[in-house]
Amino acid sequence: MRNLQEKLGQLEAQGRRRSLKLPQGIDLTSNDYLGLAEHPKLREAAIDFLQNSSSVGAGGSRLLRGHTSAHQALEEFAATFFAAPRTLYFSSGFQANAAVFQALPSRHDTIIFDEFVHASAREAIQNSHARRIKVQHNNVQGFENALKEAQASERQNVWIAVESIYSMDGDAAPLPALFDLAEKYDAILIIDEAHGSGVCGPTGRGLSEELVYEHGYKRIVTLHTCGKAIGVAGGLLCGSEDVIDTLINTARAFIYSTAPMPLQAYLVQKSLELIGSAEGQAAREKLQKIVAQAHEFFGGSGTHIVPIVIGDDFECVDVANNLQAHGYDIRAIRPPTVPEGTARLRLSLSAALDEDILPAFADHYEDARKKDAA
Repeated sequence: MRNLQEKLGQLEAQGRRRSLKLPQGIDLTSNDYLGLAEHPKLREAAIDFLQNSSSVGAGGSRLLRGHTSAHQALEEFAATFFAAPRTLYFSSGFQANAAVFQALPSRHDTIIFDEFVHASAREAIQNSHARRIKVQHNNVQGFENALKEAQASERQNVWIAVESIYSMDGDAAPLPALFDLAEKYDAILIIDEAHGSGVCGPTGRGLSEELVYEHGYKRIVTLHTCGKAIGVAGGLLCGSEDVIDTLINTARAFIYSTAPMPLQAYLVQKSLELIGSAEGQAAREKLQKIVAQAHEFFGGSGTHIVPIVIGDDFECVDVANNLQAHGYDIRAIRPPTVPEGTARLRLSLSAALDEDILPAFADHYEDARKKDAA
């Protein structure tokens, strides 16, 4: 226990000790990009499902008695929605990434991954028996160099792991260029759409939407996290018949995990229906207006995630506390979540925001920086 106290003390001294805070004020920090987490239609759907269902929990893993009609209906609907041969539903995106990188690549394979890929993927890749090559963020030439290296070593399969929209910088992966490389070097592209699902693409199917419609899932695997823009929880893995069957039969994170609540699966399906509707399109259009407004004030990559880099950990916490005191729920993001010296506020935009929020927030932000510098 003394070691734990020392570790916590070190985090405190670095300005990196974190604690849980309840939501309070205007939401500028969650991943609820379309405002669906509090959508009345989803609340009504939840009430209706519980009134007509005999069980709340699944009661077991999917391969035992935990597979319900709600899970099956969601996966069938999601396969059509994402134009995939098959889908598989997990309790979380973290669990889905754990399953993918444990079950698909073998010890004779190579995984090439972007240095900024999500922690869930990095941990899963680290635990894989495959060879690993890390590539500088969004460096297409770096990916090609790694593919040449893997090809020269005569590895059986090569897997490329990226996010579509990166969670801390808000920039997009060069998916068409990476797919071209996957074709050229006979590799498989795994795209984590956690922050693209519901928001990106012509109809909200993710940044990979057009790529998938053009090329299918022969060289593509996509992961759509359901707790962000989709507004519920869980993770949908989209892939070929062989990919999904392999996961069902060999992914320990799937086999030995209790199935998500049937209610959860039902609500994900209802949310996808909303995303694909005219209402969903209207929400994306409103979000784009807010994104454009934020870009005028804070720059960024032109997506719904806007990093406001402050640098110093303590200063970042002070500015965040000041803004929270003025009614804005925005949090300080510090290492190791982001690189050293890049502590930041992560401005997370939502279609649920009023368009007069950002000008006022920008003024309060400038005041907070002046006060911290004084």
